[in-house]
Amino acid sequence: ENYNLSWLGSWQFIIGLSLFVSGYVINKISDEKLRGLRSGGKKGYVIPQGWLFRYVSSPHYFGEIVEWLGWAVMTWSLSGLAFFVFTFANLFPRAISAHKWYRLNFQDYPAGRKAVIPFLI
Repeated sequence: ENYNLSWLGSWQFIIGLSLFVSGYVINKISDEKLRGLRSGGKKGYVIPQGWLFRYVSSPHYFGEIVEWLGWAVMTWSLSGLAFFVFTFANLFPRAISAHKWYRLNFQDYPAGRKAVIPFLI
């Protein structure tokens, strides 16, 4: 691809950048929430609460998937698409597995919470 300054005003760049930044924020906040579960030397497992954990078991994976989707759109390239596809292929099964683990290990796990994509899966 030949990217020049006009690319910065294209719909692909603007939508892709918006997705990328949104995914980054989702990922960052979700990771901070997860780290907070072990702060102060706490031990054992707990159900993550708040933020996007109200809707999905793995919002950090959702955020990273959205980041790379944004990158794919922003670069509008085969390599950008490859990063998205490989990230999705890696993180989606991990999110499904984590969701099953939570449901198996916590009887009070929220029944309506999805695995990785809010309101869908």
